[in-house]
Amino acid sequence: MKEKNGIKSIIGKMGPLVALIVVVIGLAIATGGKFVAVNNLMNILRQTPIIALMAVGMLCVILLGGIDLSAGSLLAIAICCSGVVMKKFGINNSFVLFIVCIGIGTLGGAVNGILLTKLKLPHPFIATLGMKNICRGLALLITGATAIAGFPKGMTFVGTTNIGGKFPISFVVTVLLFVVMHIFLTYTGLGRKIYSFGGNKEAARLAGINTDNVQIFCYAASGFFCAVAGVVYIGRLNSAVPLASLEGDLDAIASCIIGGASFAGGKGNVWGTLVGAFMIAVIRNGCDLLGVSSDLQQIVIGAVIIVAVYIDVLRGQMDAKAKRLAIAKSLETA
Repeated sequence: MKEKNGIKSIIGKMGPLVALIVVVIGLAIATGGKFVAVNNLMNILRQTPIIALMAVGMLCVILLGGIDLSAGSLLAIAICCSGVVMKKFGINNSFVLFIVCIGIGTLGGAVNGILLTKLKLPHPFIATLGMKNICRGLALLITGATAIAGFPKGMTFVGTTNIGGKFPISFVVTVLLFVVMHIFLTYTGLGRKIYSFGGNKEAARLAGINTDNVQIFCYAASGFFCAVAGVVYIGRLNSAVPLASLEGDLDAIASCIIGGASFAGGKGNVWGTLVGAFMIAVIRNGCDLLGVSSDLQQIVIGAVIIVAVYIDVLRGQMDAKAKRLAIAKSLETA
């Protein structure tokens, strides 16, 4: 029985990667090989970091059984605040602008956590939806609804620099951060508390875990990674745009669910999330090569999200069925 469960676990973990490989092969055939051309693959590696970084922050929240609908707006307000400090205050120091960007994003995420824990808002959907509108409105207000360009080289370094002229350093930074998050979630006490919280919040509280602090930390982490994604965004466009990442939160959520995370909490890992982010980037890139309009692309991505959520539902039903069978067998042998 243990061997069968182990095989099922491996299949479950490999499923997203297998699906990604199938999609890549299908697009390679459909585009006559253009999809797997070196230049196009490098484009995908440039497009993936923003989605992936937002997604790994979102994973922390989803592991709690929560959701963050403000992710895209947190990215926008973070980069816009950095741009305003540069333009209106004349500060061109890359380090200062970086700290402003990261600080604003992390603060906005922490506020989401505080709204849920200290103000006792009933559901993360409410808190983060409100924050989504507040941050997007502030981004438009402080910039006059216009883009801010002309960032110093230090601020655009990660988003523009390529190794050997082709391989984007933004992807290298993303992988390194994913390694750090893997170690954190897998091997640290706080990481295990996050999984425990998602598995059973009440049991975690009774075990002495400060559930409020865990929630605030996870939402702050989501904001932090949105801001890091914002730094990459600034590098790619050399500008701060108040309407940046309008669909970033949905892409991040979809990446997590495609990668095996569960809305019920307590399940998911960073590598599955990275595969999910690749899936979103690959589909968008493939649609562009095939000449699919942006409207149809929205339909495709929406369908992918629905399928991903449905798979999550099926996983939950299968897990519940397995638990019932295990209980029934234990009662028979008792």
